[in-house]
Amino acid sequence: MIPSLGFDQPGYLWLIPLGIAILVAILVTSPRGLSRWQAIRAGVLRGLLLIVLALALAGLTLQIPANALGVVFVVDSSASVGTEGHQRAMDFINEALSHQGPKDAAGIVVFGGDSMVEVAPREGLTRASMEARPSPHHSNIASGIRLARAILPSDRARRIVVLSDGEQTKEDARDEVLIAAGDDLKISTVTLPRETGPEVFVDSVLTPAYVDEGAPFEVRVIAETNVATSGTLRLYRNGQYLGDRAVQLRPGEKNVFPITQRADGTGVYQYRATLDIPDASKDTVPQNNEAMASVQVTGRPRLLLVDSDPRGAKHLAAALRNKKLSVDVITPTDYPPGLNGLRNWSAIMFSDVAAYEFTNRQMEATEAFVQDLGRGFAMVGGENSFGVGGYYETPIERALPVNMDLEDKTRFPKLAMVFAIDKSGSMGGFAGSKIDMAKEAAVISIELLNERDQLGVIGFDHAASWVVPLQDLSDKQGAINMVGTLRSGGGTDIYPALDAAYQALDGSDAALKHVVLLSDGITGSGAFKTLIEGARARKITTTSLAFGGDADRRTMEDLANYGGGQYYLVTDAKAIPAIFTRETLLASRSFLIEEPFRATAAQNSPVLQGLTADEIPTLLGFVATEPKRRTVTALSVPPTESGGQSLPLLAHGQYGLGRSLAFTSDAKMRWSKQWIGKPSFTQLWTQVGRWLVADVAGADLDATATIQDGILIVTVDAYDEDGSFRNFLEGEARVVAPDMTTRAVALRQVGPGRYEARTEVDQDGAWLTGVALTKNGRLIGKTVTEAVQPWSPEYRTGGGGTALMTELGRLGGGGELSDPASVVARPDTPRDVPYPLWPPLIGLAGLLLLADVAMRRLRLGKETDLPTTYLTASTADVPIRSYRKPTQRRAAKRPQKPPTTDAPTAPVAPQPPPTPGTPAPVQDAGSYANRLLAARKRARTQKTDEEID
Repeated sequence: MIPSLGFDQPGYLWLIPLGIAILVAILVTSPRGLSRWQAIRAGVLRGLLLIVLALALAGLTLQIPANALGVVFVVDSSASVGTEGHQRAMDFINEALSHQGPKDAAGIVVFGGDSMVEVAPREGLTRASMEARPSPHHSNIASGIRLARAILPSDRARRIVVLSDGEQTKEDARDEVLIAAGDDLKISTVTLPRETGPEVFVDSVLTPAYVDEGAPFEVRVIAETNVATSGTLRLYRNGQYLGDRAVQLRPGEKNVFPITQRADGTGVYQYRATLDIPDASKDTVPQNNEAMASVQVTGRPRLLLVDSDPRGAKHLAAALRNKKLSVDVITPTDYPPGLNGLRNWSAIMFSDVAAYEFTNRQMEATEAFVQDLGRGFAMVGGENSFGVGGYYETPIERALPVNMDLEDKTRFPKLAMVFAIDKSGSMGGFAGSKIDMAKEAAVISIELLNERDQLGVIGFDHAASWVVPLQDLSDKQGAINMVGTLRSGGGTDIYPALDAAYQALDGSDAALKHVVLLSDGITGSGAFKTLIEGARARKITTTSLAFGGDADRRTMEDLANYGGGQYYLVTDAKAIPAIFTRETLLASRSFLIEEPFRATAAQNSPVLQGLTADEIPTLLGFVATEPKRRTVTALSVPPTESGGQSLPLLAHGQYGLGRSLAFTSDAKMRWSKQWIGKPSFTQLWTQVGRWLVADVAGADLDATATIQDGILIVTVDAYDEDGSFRNFLEGEARVVAPDMTTRAVALRQVGPGRYEARTEVDQDGAWLTGVALTKNGRLIGKTVTEAVQPWSPEYRTGGGGTALMTELGRLGGGGELSDPASVVARPDTPRDVPYPLWPPLIGLAGLLLLADVAMRRLRLGKETDLPTTYLTASTADVPIRSYRKPTQRRAAKRPQKPPTTDAPTAPVAPQPPPTPGTPAPVQDAGSYANRLLAARKRARTQKTDEEID
């Protein structure tokens, strides 16, 4: 193996003849002041410098043949390979490693839906491992090859071995292999067995995209099998079971089962079909026995009205219902658990319902309903709404056009609160536990309170201790830090905690005093009634939160009744922050304002079309909020006589793709009893409902969503009123994944009136997409579409994997391998490993440059035979070299240096200063400066002599 030289940029080699030309020029024309010897050295150094720089720029490279191998095994860990395939891959790799050479390096990349490095290439790898866990729901062979190329060592002959069943579901590995084929790289394949056997699967569910309300339509379930069998087909709509039927399945064909349905109401209906095979031996993979599809039923829009007391909502529901709007009234208990269950409605309205009656997932789904699906949402006031309902810092607050907190609280009365939190062992100390939620709730309450307010936190088990002593909140961050020190452990005794809280509040000068007790109520005995009622007589109120299904509800409710506060039964720890928020705002008695007022007009609004503020009679109360930026405040509450600012009564705005509205008074007999029954009441709420569900007129959008090879493709066709295409629109698709995460993807025009967005699918389930198109900032249209991936494509029966692996081996030049020893066989032609030489060449150029500078500046070497002279005045035998030969005449006048002897020379006595008129001692006339100085002195002497004469 003989090394060779090469160039990366041979075009720079033209600098070499330039360097030679410079060398010749310097030799021919020696610069003034340089001897012939100096000129030769200068020319050689500078010519060599240019030659070295030219070689460095040309990329001079030493090519050394490499006998060692660098191998990366790319292993398929997707679900289709199965346990048997994984074991086959490990056995093959371990056998191949046993044959590798001492200098060979090996690495392992594992892939599924994505790729991970299991072992980086290194020498001495003797055994394979499979600890990396990429997503098993897809096979992306291309990503595995791409990652393997990136980590291959560059100083060895390179080889990639792909071990897979070839059933790729994302990208096309052939494209990646064709890219790699241009490199000095061999790609081989090893085909792994796929789990096979009798198989039944539901291929798809087919429904029409759009159906008119009340019209019949067919849902078609398509199933396939490779063995004759029977089973039970079940059908669900929006999670509700519709029925089942016995079916016979024939192999080798598509089995189609039509089911007639009727569109009873408007909205998006999701149908899910499942196939149950009693004989498990005839169904190897049961995960692929279901499929889903959706149908959009058009007609009268539907509005969902949520109220804790449906009877109290009857006036609002009656005002909302009309020929163009259907209204469904439910309680929070019946609220759908996720976004899929909300799609049947065009708008949602909360009326006097508290946040703690919903889970955090339900509130997140409601926010996505507005922001991502482009629907409408409204909140109507009451003692359980807005901030006093516990919605501070929740997804619902983000969706509404108002903030739950007020920036200016200086007019509020001073409040002193104590949180008594059970920190016994049953509260837990892990993330997300009861104690963790209680600390989070305390922190939110600290943020809500005014700096003039006071807060204390007591942690108790069998004894009580102050976590945050009752204090003014001038240092909120310090109080928050102290809350973080709360830890669980021990038994439970409530009495000492309440006693300590009341004693501390007795010493406070606050106008309002309140205690919030959180516990399971399982406590020792004590005179609770006397203690709590005594505190209530001193104007200290007490609220209790009974936590857990095993809580002593009777005791905790009694404590709240004694203290004149609220009683809450909490079974979900995530509801604690909402309750603490509600109690904090209620205790201040400043956000819930029950005073008569007349609404005043603020800004023009389509919701008030045909109505004036004078038509709304006196209202008896509202919940204080503040409008957000870019919010339209249609009606406001005027400032009170004591001052302050006007606050919103009716506000609305845009949130994401949808709309939201807030009415801070109620629509019940508590605050609106003088308004209910008036024409203005019905007119306002009718217009509110229409505004929430309004579609944009003059635009038709047809949207479809499909999933292909792991990619969600959203296609939108936009038409004008006359049916012509609408071009050059801007748009966005907001994609909601099954886990409720959201992606905003730009819609790009791909054809006349057609727009498209793409995003990766990495989860099984329903992918909802809200689409909006605009032009010059004006909304043209919006719609919703859906694509469903009920199960991973890995569970679909394959058939083309073996052919793909054969083709990849052919394109990669390494072929298919069956013998593990062939993986590490030496290549027929060793790979030339390049070693760039420009670093040492640049170093050599630097040394040549320094040598050139030193030669010109330091005057090294033999230069002349000139004699040495000495100064004869004021100096002692200091030699000065002359670089030009003096003339014979001047040399004769110059005093000669006395001959040197080996005998010691006596010190030279100092010479007396010259007498006037005596010529100065002769200096070295050989240097130009000395000659010039001597000439000037002779001129001055001659002039002096002339003056004397």
